[in-house]
Amino acid sequence: MRLKNYQNQTLKDLEDYIKVLNESSSLSAAFQNYWELCHGVSVNKLDNTYLRPYCNTITGIPRVTLKVPTAGGKTFIACNAMKRIFETLQIGDYPKVVTWFVPSDTILQQTLNKLRDVSHPYRQTIDFLFNHQVIVVDKESALLGNGLKPEQLQSHLVILILSAQSFVETVRAKKDASAEQQKPKAYRENENFLEHSKHYTHPDKLIAGADPTALIQVLAQQNPLVIVDESHNFRTELRDEMLSNLNPRFILELTATPREKSNVISFVDAMQLKKENMVKLPVIVENRNSPKDVLSAAIRMRNSLEKFAQENEANGGRYIRPIVLFQAQPRTDDDNVTFEKIKEQLIKVGIPEEQIKIKTANKDELKGIDLMSRECAVRYIITVNALKEGWDCPFAYILATLANKTSRVDVEQILGRILRQPYTMQHGITLLNLSYVFTSSNDFRQTIDGIIKSLQKVGFSRKDFREVSSVAMSGHAAAISPYTPSMFTTQEGAIEAVIDNDSDELNLNIDNPEDFKNQLESIKDNDDIQNLQEQAQQLSDEYTQAINDGDIDPLALITPTEMYYPINERYREAVSEIKLPVFYIKTRPSVFSSEEWIPLEQTMLSEGFDLSTEDANIDFTIVRPDGITIDVADSGDAVRRNNSALTEFIRKNYVDKSSSTKKDVISREIAGMIKMNDVVEPSICKFVRRAIDNLDSDEIANLVDNIYQTRDAIKTKIEELLAEYHSKTFKQWLSTGRIKLKEHYNFPDTITVRDELIGIDKGLYEAEENVNDFEYKAIAAIAENPNVLFWHRNREKKEFYINGFINHYPDFVVSMKSGKTLIIETKGNHLANTDSTTKIWLGNKWADLAGDNYHYFMVFENKEVEGAITLKDLMQYLNEL
Repeated sequence: MRLKNYQNQTLKDLEDYIKVLNESSSLSAAFQNYWELCHGVSVNKLDNTYLRPYCNTITGIPRVTLKVPTAGGKTFIACNAMKRIFETLQIGDYPKVVTWFVPSDTILQQTLNKLRDVSHPYRQTIDFLFNHQVIVVDKESALLGNGLKPEQLQSHLVILILSAQSFVETVRAKKDASAEQQKPKAYRENENFLEHSKHYTHPDKLIAGADPTALIQVLAQQNPLVIVDESHNFRTELRDEMLSNLNPRFILELTATPREKSNVISFVDAMQLKKENMVKLPVIVENRNSPKDVLSAAIRMRNSLEKFAQENEANGGRYIRPIVLFQAQPRTDDDNVTFEKIKEQLIKVGIPEEQIKIKTANKDELKGIDLMSRECAVRYIITVNALKEGWDCPFAYILATLANKTSRVDVEQILGRILRQPYTMQHGITLLNLSYVFTSSNDFRQTIDGIIKSLQKVGFSRKDFREVSSVAMSGHAAAISPYTPSMFTTQEGAIEAVIDNDSDELNLNIDNPEDFKNQLESIKDNDDIQNLQEQAQQLSDEYTQAINDGDIDPLALITPTEMYYPINERYREAVSEIKLPVFYIKTRPSVFSSEEWIPLEQTMLSEGFDLSTEDANIDFTIVRPDGITIDVADSGDAVRRNNSALTEFIRKNYVDKSSSTKKDVISREIAGMIKMNDVVEPSICKFVRRAIDNLDSDEIANLVDNIYQTRDAIKTKIEELLAEYHSKTFKQWLSTGRIKLKEHYNFPDTITVRDELIGIDKGLYEAEENVNDFEYKAIAAIAENPNVLFWHRNREKKEFYINGFINHYPDFVVSMKSGKTLIIETKGNHLANTDSTTKIWLGNKWADLAGDNYHYFMVFENKEVEGAITLKDLMQYLNEL
């Protein structure tokens, strides 16, 4: 199961934030620096719903939020995020313990099942990332000590799946129950953790009111990573206190709708989900005359979609069995359409009973059923609002709400259930890529507004909504009025119905079942469904075109418009024809995917790297003790401290040990501090052991006293070995045809600029990023050349890069009137070094393979460097190009 592009970007945002955090003096400064350095946005100058200065709700603990809409794969993102956090966050070596909080017992059981199932993609991902050393437990297992034994904590990733409510709730006790018995179980005395309590590493962090042997004490001593799923359900003072008690190293929250105090570091946009085929958008909404019409339309639309699904499968597509969700009214004293009545009427008109299931708070006929299975017969699910959370079925295409015509239609509880795209792929028939809502209401405008609000609550924005023309249904008088532009397409628009409306009494009873069944099959009576589908096809095409017209930056949701600078209109046509090539690699076939060409990532070049065969000679000369870690100051903010506490902890672990044992202990400790994507920890441990094998006891003690500098020396050596291997592998695969260049990169429609460059013409965008002195001199001379059409300041880690055995972000892209494109890297004379030599080789190789219309130049001011040119030489080239 591969990460989608937006999921990769979200994880990169997380990693970038942590890297900035590692170098910042406080949590507030880290948040502000991250947005300014990585996105060019000042959080102190914005006034919007989601992005504000950092809110320090848990004293001294980094707490950040990823905003991902419903159906965006938040759980999969979280599975991948654990590795990024453990590797990037610099806080010393602690057990890898995760407390993963979910909003309800239903979600808890589903998450637990998926993460325990070794055949599920989520568990397979975690197993791959953590070398199959993974233990997943729930609260009840944890209370028994399962998965939390000291040796397990040292060797495994331990994930506790918890419900916040059940973790802190008290058991209903008898009147004479003791104070201990009235505590939540996680806070009570627990003999299973008696041994733990004798060796706590943070005795000053013991939680008042909890027994020293309590589960929460054990967890707090591990400095766990806390993940909060659907975090908008989590905000109470009680739960914030619980988080603080857990003594976490980092809190990661995921939600579609961040609360006011959320520290959002990444935004995912609905357009991105649509691009990646995660959701069925747009939503087609139709207002019908009565609940009977809703019932009829939903059945006929479902039958039609199933025929399309069969046609799609016959043409090589995947199996799909469209499902209708009927939303009933809660049972009251009135004669409302309850779930029993809907089922009764469905059976009466010929729907087999095995195709109908009820899912309510008190009746769950879906339990144990795999709705995606070809053997499953279910085509209709009846609910009230029990599908609010924790239920996913991409086959659910239609939401049909059955309510009194004057009732307020509340679909927000279950609308998200029909948005997920089957198999997260584009299907050959457009109608299988959309979702549908049928309702009957006297105030359809109010219904539409309610649907809009409900989608906003699951993470979609008004900027996704599309205005469409309104068409009245034949045979019914209607007054048409405009409504908020929306992604929703309607057959009637905002209709103030003047339909047969003598009574508000709701009547779903079908008196003539045979006539009703005949209508379901009648070609004439299905004309309205066909008309609706034709409109849906057209509106879907328009919606898709709007997406394809330009990349959608999720920051547009929260950044003032004036901070965005579009492409200059005079260059728009020319730049649209430029698609910069990058290196692609041919993947090897696997059980998950066939052979394909994908953009090369540097880590792919680590294939076959074996650290055990590499040179382990390292210069451990200590220049100065410079170890630092992150601690909490009296103010509550995270600050940098020296490493005396950590070195003291390490010393205690090997005092009175033999020389060989000491080296084994040191090797494990240092290996645990080195986090690398391409090398697993056991291999690093063996490498460290080889590197220190010949050191005497005084030299070992010196390494411990300067543990971070020792760590850095070893990590630098491994990185050098990897870099050499990457270079060798890249050149070998290039010569054998496994790597090749393919067109890939388009310039975005808009950019953000943190510091605007003033006074140079021909910039591609209405504003370009500022440059240093020599870069200014170079680009000013380039812009003055009459053969130059436009230039652009390429921003590092944000835009185009040459993706070889290093990621090379050149300084400028220059387009010539001749149609040629120049990639230019400027270097001050003092920067003639190995890095320059590497970039020259890669840049020239890129240009050679890209063809005659592309050129690469590394430009020094006046220094002669092999493979590079001077600024004077560049001016001559511009005259000739």
